Amino acid sequence: MRKLAVLPVALAAAAVVAAPAAAQVPETTFEATAKVTPKKAGTKKNPQGIQISGSLKFNTVTQGVEPPIITGGDVLIAKGGTYNGGKYKSCSGAKMRRAQSTDVCPKTSIMGNGRGVALADTVDAKPTVTFVNGGKNVLWAFTTLYNPALVQEPIAIKIKKLSSSKWGYRASFRVPKILQVVAGVPITLRSFNFKIGRKPYARDFLVTTSCPKSKKYPYEATAFYLYNDGTTASKKYSSTVACS
Repeated sequence: MRKLAVLPVALAAAAVVAAPAAAQVPETTFEATAKVTPKKAGTKKNPQGIQISGSLKFNTVTQGVEPPIITGGDVLIAKGGTYNGGKYKSCSGAKMRRAQSTDVCPKTSIMGNGRGVALADTVDAKPTVTFVNGGKNVLWAFTTLYNPALVQEPIAIKIKKLSSSKWGYRASFRVPKILQVVAGVPITLRSFNFKIGRKPYARDFLVTTSCPKSKKYPYEATAFYLYNDGTTASKKYSSTVACS
């Protein structure tokens, strides 16, 4: 089973690692899809509660290179919507961490779920995620890995409202080290599917208030990687979501 013996050194040196000019830089492709339901946007006077669903896919195309650990990500979200976490029941990451469960949270703080494929060597770690409202500026992704050992940890997705002419919010997260390497084995995410929002008890958790003239919401996602040799990299993906 593949071990990441270099990880402690790699993490310390990641910021200054530079590949020799002749070395091949590892390449991992990244794709993200998203869908807003319903497609028809609301207005400022009559916001439309929505659900955002989508998927992430990663593929390492450089021959002879192990897939990287995903260490974090940033997502830029277009203007035309509002995040209303401050209006609904919330739960703290500390509370979930102590209980190793979301059962201690109000049921009405649960805002979505996700499931993915992440390899621990050649075995699927079977990651599952429960999205829990953390209040005005945080959405928790309570993550459970089943292989090579059971690990449960909340990941903070920090939500920041922007004053940009194009972007409305930035959602940022960093993966805790406890989820990056389990029992000495690197966890490499290959795909992830998710749904967030439009619950019966919180239909306005996420809302749209307008649709651009282009009838498309732009979004931009950046994934951050750590390879087995200590090389760090990032990959940006931009696309749009249809609206009317």
